[in-house]
Amino acid sequence: MAVTSPLFNVLWDEYILWSLLVGVFTFGWLYHHSFAYRSTDGEKAGNVDDLTVGVFPKHNDNLKLEVAWTVLPFLLIIYLTYISWAPLDHVWAAPGSEARGDECLEGQSSNNIFFEDTGFVNSECYHVIELTGQQWFWSFECNPSVNSEFSQRDYNLSADLCAVSSQMVEGYGMQPVINLKAGETYLLVMESEDVTHAPWFLELSTKEDVLQGQKTTMWLPMTETGDSLILCTEYCGDSHSLMAAVVSVHS
Repeated sequence: MAVTSPLFNVLWDEYILWSLLVGVFTFGWLYHHSFAYRSTDGEKAGNVDDLTVGVFPKHNDNLKLEVAWTVLPFLLIIYLTYISWAPLDHVWAAPGSEARGDECLEGQSSNNIFFEDTGFVNSECYHVIELTGQQWFWSFECNPSVNSEFSQRDYNLSADLCAVSSQMVEGYGMQPVINLKAGETYLLVMESEDVTHAPWFLELSTKEDVLQGQKTTMWLPMTETGDSLILCTEYCGDSHSLMAAVVSVHS
């Protein structure tokens, strides 16, 4: 599995490009002026601008330059915010949205469609599973209670679609494993039994806080097979650094 989701790879490349362009322009301007307007060793520089200590040299004021220096970065920030909105909206799409469909019926598949240019994943339907966080481990449930706020199905997911096991993970010891199927989308309903936790799915580059007494959700669109770690990214006590799990995706 990839460490970073294609959904954010596209956005990352755009941010890196603009960072390089702004950095080259800004530091290029800085270094040019630092060397072009310096006196040589032993030379006493003249006060060519008639500068007076404590007095702003108004004759050097350039309103057009100041406006451009303010407006152009502001427009860049608006543009970067705009291109960031689409992937974030896709991550937090509501159940029943056009991109996710409704909860799958018995025997129905999500039939995920992956768009390489944007990293978006559209699904015909989704499966509901649960995650519970507590100090200091995760527990999964493939068949949460029916007729709940998030699920109305009256059947159990097959072991092919969802199964829970455990395995040794180097550096973390024995950890739970959630086995899912590629090509399917899952709505993960989460809750904490004690303090705030935050599962970070490395393969999807997404995380969400898990709160005590409050259910939160996260989309898990599975597109590639392989194993990936789930870590806790909200400090939750002594063994926070060892709170992990594995998501294993099979074909």
